[in-house]
Amino acid sequence: MAVTTERAAEGRDAAAAAVATAARARRERGSGGRRFDDVWTWVCAAVSALVVLAGLVQAAPGIGQGLGWSGGPPARAGMVGTTLLLFAGQLALCVRLGPVLLSPAEITWLLPLPGDRGRLLRPRLVRAVAVACAAALPTGALAAAFALALQGERRYEVLPVALLAHLALACLAVGLGTVAEARPALAGRVRLLGGALALAGATVLTCGLPAPSVTGAAAWSGPWGWAGAAVATAAGHGSPLAWAAALAGLAACAAGALWGAFRAVAGIPTDALLARARTGREVTRGATLLDLRALTLVLQSTGGRRRRTARIPMPGSRWALPLWRDAVVLLRHPWRPVLACAALVAGFAQFRVVADWLTEPGHGAVGPLKAAFVGLLLVVPPYLAAVALAEPAYQDTDRPRRALLLPLSPGVLALSHLAVPVAFLWAAGGVGWAAALLSGPPAGPLGAYATALLLAGPALVGTTLVGAYRGAPRYDLLALSLDWYAAVPFVLWRLAPALAAGFVTAPYLWHTAHHPAAGPDGDTLWLAARSAAVLAWTVRRITRQAKDLHS
Repeated sequence: MAVTTERAAEGRDAAAAAVATAARARRERGSGGRRFDDVWTWVCAAVSALVVLAGLVQAAPGIGQGLGWSGGPPARAGMVGTTLLLFAGQLALCVRLGPVLLSPAEITWLLPLPGDRGRLLRPRLVRAVAVACAAALPTGALAAAFALALQGERRYEVLPVALLAHLALACLAVGLGTVAEARPALAGRVRLLGGALALAGATVLTCGLPAPSVTGAAAWSGPWGWAGAAVATAAGHGSPLAWAAALAGLAACAAGALWGAFRAVAGIPTDALLARARTGREVTRGATLLDLRALTLVLQSTGGRRRRTARIPMPGSRWALPLWRDAVVLLRHPWRPVLACAALVAGFAQFRVVADWLTEPGHGAVGPLKAAFVGLLLVVPPYLAAVALAEPAYQDTDRPRRALLLPLSPGVLALSHLAVPVAFLWAAGGVGWAAALLSGPPAGPLGAYATALLLAGPALVGTTLVGAYRGAPRYDLLALSLDWYAAVPFVLWRLAPALAAGFVTAPYLWHTAHHPAAGPDGDTLWLAARSAAVLAWTVRRITRQAKDLHS
């Protein structure tokens, strides 16, 4: 018994010595001029961000007045919906990457030692809370600017309310993520909560204006809605007691979540820490190398256990086999069609805002550079929808061996990935045209946007497939120079598919937004011509890239 007690004491002393050695090594590594350079860099970045955010908050009411926004139910719906979507994203990030992160060396050498695991893990949780709060400050400033723009008047008491609300939301997300990391059985429920909040946010943004009761139900559904309700109430001349009560309840929930996280942090399993350390390393590598596909694969691999999905019987015709494969992939990744629908809805909302801005009385002439920039911004949502629907093509390029036994040539198989996304965009365009015919003249904004989807849909998907089949990032395009223009060839290579999509769609969307009553006759012909030309180029390019990939 005495020997066992002596060995346990020796183990505790060894663990304490290891922790002290690691802390001393961190202090020595972070001391000196290198530490000063890091601090000075972060101070300069923080001051620059502060100046930009302060200017944005100051200019937000004028922007809202220029767009004709004057608060009311649309402002409340926009504030509550965006807050729900933002918290859903924070929750997904905390659950997938884990707030408490350790390096593989610390997990391998320090955790197996006998002693209190909490002494090693609690400082990491404190660091995660600090990082989340630092990220919440610019997020809160942007939320305040958005609320002031929606209200269209200067009410700067919104800024502290937004900052406090988003600080509490960040702490709540970290607390829930830590509990999910410590208890893997609860991770699925937290993911389900995040998905429900994302769906609720999209519903509020879509249906909050015609049905204000939807906004009210989402605003008071929990602490995630109280933040948006507090900011919207402070911006809309609401009672200070209302937003103070919402902030108090939100702070209490955040404090409770952090208390539960500090209690549960010592019980985080070692395999969970290893998995999150590996995921964090892969995310860092993908972000450093600007490999967006690698980041997507990492996030997909951390989505939890795969659930059973609906099955589609395999067709007997070999020509229908590629369509069946694409449909199965989209069924196994149901968020891809959901994201495509959300991008199309957001794109139409953006198009409507630009059209209202251009047609308001007293609006001056727009220069060519500004017109080109706005036109390219209008193309971003439909292009992102096409990217979301091109997941089957990306999977074929990630693992080319998947298609070796198919009775189709590489070029034909690559071109077959056009069918399902184009059918989806055509269906969305048909729904838009039907809604335009039922609601008013088809030459309005909804009819113009639906026309763009119908005519430019194949070209948009084609440019997306060019990006999918072009292979790994071309780092050889980075010149051996330290000047900023050394990265121009690489940036152009990265943005080439999006620029081709902008060449097709941007002029039509800009012209129909600028002259909504002019009719789509001439613009429609030019849109069809550009779409046909770019589609022919993409077909030739995709065929050649597919042959090179399988050679």
